[in-house]
Amino acid sequence: MVLVATGWPILAAVHHVHVAIAMVLAVGQAAAVPLAVRRPIPALLLSTAAALGTTLASDPASGPWPWPVTTLIAFILLVLVVALRHPWRIGAVAWCAGALVGGLGLALESSTAEAALSSATLSNAVVCASIAGGALAVGSALQVLLASRSQLDHERQLTAEEETKRRELQQRNRIAQELHDVVAHSMSVISVQATTAPYRLPGMDEPTRGEFDSIADSSRRALTEMRGLLAILRGDDAADTTPQPTIADIPQLVVTTRSSGAHVELEIDPELLPLGGVTTAGGTGVPGAPSAAGDWSAVVPPASGLTAYRVVQEAISNALRHAPGAAIRVQVSVGDQIGIRIANGPAARGGLVASPGAGLGLKGIRERVSALGGTVKAGPTPEGGFAVKVRLPL
Repeated sequence: MVLVATGWPILAAVHHVHVAIAMVLAVGQAAAVPLAVRRPIPALLLSTAAALGTTLASDPASGPWPWPVTTLIAFILLVLVVALRHPWRIGAVAWCAGALVGGLGLALESSTAEAALSSATLSNAVVCASIAGGALAVGSALQVLLASRSQLDHERQLTAEEETKRRELQQRNRIAQELHDVVAHSMSVISVQATTAPYRLPGMDEPTRGEFDSIADSSRRALTEMRGLLAILRGDDAADTTPQPTIADIPQLVVTTRSSGAHVELEIDPELLPLGGVTTAGGTGVPGAPSAAGDWSAVVPPASGLTAYRVVQEAISNALRHAPGAAIRVQVSVGDQIGIRIANGPAARGGLVASPGAGLGLKGIRERVSALGGTVKAGPTPEGGFAVKVRLPL
């Protein structure tokens, strides 16, 4: 509106353009600037037509340059807007169009004037072209800068989203691993207890036997369904506030598993035993549950202690699932490293069905141990069983 309000009277009074024509030319030149924000080509055509009309309608004798100041300002603003919002080539076309129209005006003035082009006219032409060229350069540079900042902000947002997804995935994997270690072990023990109850408790009537069979079937189905859920979960953010087990809890783990009817033996270095020693189970002379709590943190780091417990827990669960009725032997020693060996014999005869695994047990053991810089060896034994050997750093 400012360009129209000032350009219209200047064209009419100074350059002797008819009032109606002056209004149309002023409106066309001013309207081209906002139009260039979204429609650069129509804006360029409108601006060129208005500038050409101004050149043709103006009185050459009115001044050294047939364009009024408002037309020059509108042209420079048009070039700046096009350079900011669109590819620099379109801005260059706008600058060239203005230069051509200006050159046409100079030619018309030269043909109608009595003398050659004055130095003032040439100076005005050079100054206008230079300012418009500077506007083109500044607009293009600002466009590149704004695009770079926008791209940088976009990349930062993507990085933040990827970091969030990575943390969520790590949390899911951790939760899945903990669920697999804890729940799968407990369900395996329930399944073994229910399956072996008729053999451990002779004289059981048929209804009771049927109840135990139903419990065994339900626990096996629950294990299968849980593995499917874990497979999905591995593929949100809860803080771990429960106390984590350590290597000190391995004897109790063995006693709990042994109470289900499984044949589990434990050998552990005396220096790792809780204060007060351990009790024996079943008259075998094998260490059982700790009789008092000891200061394990001075011997084994918490991370290594937790990993040692999970390794033993998972290996026992695997043996219960894949070799029902087999004897299991757990050995834990400490020197410059923590040495763990869990071995089981072949599955006992008697019709017990091995439970299929999800393939996460040994993989989880390797992930845990590798994260601490330890080593894992697993494979069949000459006796037909299976053994897992783990070395953990202190």
